[in-house]
Amino acid sequence: MNTTTRTALFGLCLAALPVMATAQSLASNNTRAQARYNKEKIFAEAQRKLFTITSWAGANINDLLAKWGTYTRKSELPNGVSVYIFENRFSGSGGSYTPGYVVTDQSGNVVAQKQARDNTFSYDFTEYYEFYSDRTRRIIHVKTGTR
Repeated sequence: MNTTTRTALFGLCLAALPVMATAQSLASNNTRAQARYNKEKIFAEAQRKLFTITSWAGANINDLLAKWGTYTRKSELPNGVSVYIFENRFSGSGGSYTPGYVVTDQSGNVVAQKQARDNTFSYDFTEYYEFYSDRTRRIIHVKTGTR
């Protein structure tokens, strides 16, 4: 192959790089865009839920109790503020376990083996909402979290 042919082939390869890079970039951008969309969707749903709960501030506690039902716990603070606590417990597990094995011949030599695979998981947490109401039964503070 002479120098002119090599230069022409090299030039064609260089000319094709932007097209290949654009195609790769589009595929990566679609994946990145979908990942960003999913992340922002989860964030928006969490913010919407938080806003819905904290928007009870200023309302009458009786309205909240009529809408939400019975609270989990109630406590009285020394300054006369009542704290109504709603709790939701979440627990579960999932994943799978695949046992491993070892195959030996009559002499005890290992012929084949496979490692066990364990990707099991479990979770256990409590989501809580605390509504603080003053003596006039107005909600003055809302606190949310998990424990």
